[in-house]
Amino acid sequence: MRGMLSADDVLNHKFSATKFREGYDQGEVDAFLDRVTSTLRGLEGGEVPHDAVTGDEVTLVRFRGTKFREGYDQDEVDDFLDRVRERLTQVVEDAPVWQPGEPVDTGSPPVAATDLVLRLQMAYTTRPPGAPDVVSVRLPDGQVRSVVDVRSTPTGIELVLG
Repeated sequence: MRGMLSADDVLNHKFSATKFREGYDQGEVDAFLDRVTSTLRGLEGGEVPHDAVTGDEVTLVRFRGTKFREGYDQDEVDDFLDRVRERLTQVVEDAPVWQPGEPVDTGSPPVAATDLVLRLQMAYTTRPPGAPDVVSVRLPDGQVRSVVDVRSTPTGIELVLG
């Protein structure tokens, strides 16, 4: 049985290099694993980083292939990402479940749906290159959850979280 994956495990993990067979682009893999390391460091310190990597994001990540230049062994990277996904999924399962109750008084009025659409469009067009095309919500307890659906209800617009 493997131990729980830590930020240091991700930071120090090494992959075999490929030269004359297809591999994954090393820069892309390294950049993604830097975000994973940052996510795990934050979680180990009891905080959820603003750009936290989720298990869903690990499932969806794709790297460019390399053939005639050095890359990372694809099977090794895929196997390691399975461990990363396991770890990030475990974090979500272990976290206390937030239950909706009375609305949290933030001192600010609710955001109008039309304003939210404009803000989403602006955030989408200004997100960093390579950032995932997902919408996440930070809950009052600090958890970050992916939005999986949007519904129109008699009381307004409802975001359904995964």
